[in-house]
Amino acid sequence: MMKGKGDEMKMKKRLIAMAMAAMMMFSLAGCAESGGENQSSAQSIAETETGSQTAASETEGGSAAGTEEVFTIGVCIPLSGANAAYGAEAMNALELGVEQINAEGGFNGVPVELLVYDSQNSAEEAVKATTKLIEVEQVDAYIGSVNSGEMLAVADYLNEHKIYSMGMGTSPSWMKPEHEYIFRAARNDDKTVPLTADIAEKLDFNRIGVFYGQDDASIVTAEAFMEECENRGIEICAEESYDMGDTDYSGQIANILAANPDCVYIAVTGEPGPLIVKQLRSYGYTGIILDRESFMAAQIDIAGEENSNYIAFAIPYVTYESVDQCDDPYMKEFLQAYLDKYGEMVKTDSAYRAYDTITVMWEAAKIAGKNDSDSLKDATNQISGLQGLGGTMDYTSGNREGYNTFGSFILIDRKNIPLDQWIEDGGYEAYKEATGNAK
Repeated sequence: MMKGKGDEMKMKKRLIAMAMAAMMMFSLAGCAESGGENQSSAQSIAETETGSQTAASETEGGSAAGTEEVFTIGVCIPLSGANAAYGAEAMNALELGVEQINAEGGFNGVPVELLVYDSQNSAEEAVKATTKLIEVEQVDAYIGSVNSGEMLAVADYLNEHKIYSMGMGTSPSWMKPEHEYIFRAARNDDKTVPLTADIAEKLDFNRIGVFYGQDDASIVTAEAFMEECENRGIEICAEESYDMGDTDYSGQIANILAANPDCVYIAVTGEPGPLIVKQLRSYGYTGIILDRESFMAAQIDIAGEENSNYIAFAIPYVTYESVDQCDDPYMKEFLQAYLDKYGEMVKTDSAYRAYDTITVMWEAAKIAGKNDSDSLKDATNQISGLQGLGGTMDYTSGNREGYNTFGSFILIDRKNIPLDQWIEDGGYEAYKEATGNAK
């Protein structure tokens, strides 16, 4: 649904903005760099009307918001609360992508605009914000949270309203077969599970301790991993969990280590990861840690480089300390553009998920030749061989997932080394000798 931007529409939006602003009382702070204190559940619509919080590239003769037509993408993402740093980096990448898209003519000649609401890392707030984006703002398309619990809370609603949507969370739970309007350009954790179990088998691990959080992605992935291990004859010798907000994991860690595991698998989301790794190491655990997600640069900074060695994972992409550390041309180009725009390197994979997401939407618009939800939905299912930051994306299988296979890595000295290469180069033997973990 394309919206005209004539004088009547502008006046209508201003009146809505004034009314909504009076009720909401708070306005969204800039891209969550300060942690987003006192942010509302959604961005102030009054601010959106002036363009101060709407991401749109400048075009000749004025901003995109000043043109006759705009393709508006609603974004619901955590810019305050826990995991705000992940939301902020995703927002940065979306803005970068939109800037590049608009420089190339937008979606079929129509400039793209992002209308951003803060979910506050809350499924309840995500529902409120998404409802406003669809019913009040009447956005043309939707990009959902990096948090799977928030996507799970809004997925049925989005599909029922037939809004072309893409989520950035990684849990399989919200990608239901019947959700034909919802797509993903990030990994599906279901696909990481067998690859992570492959790591365990390659390294001859027979006993694994499992530690997981109570968020949707962590629970679903941990359960799938334990089932996969059981099917392969790998013993889960200890199973512990933690609640969001916990910072002391000493009891659970002591129980896991008392079971004498060959390795520890952590199914965590975001901020708890580096705290758990740091405490595992402080309790004397020198073994390999299998991670549900990559152990990113931002997490190394918290856990400490000395504690972050020997963490292995299956993932489409990894973070880098510098642009020169990356040898993939497409990723390198993105990293340089991000660094030039924001003055710092990407520290989480949320930026990668976001950039791939907007790239897929743009490709769908090119294939469709028009911008309505049904055309974009049908066109996305035709995407094949599209270059993404994690490799080639392909949606032709009908599962609405862009990535269907990816590699395995191990983190050593802040560098992510392909696991097979590490083994072939004698890294595993050197690890066993250095840590005393030879069997």
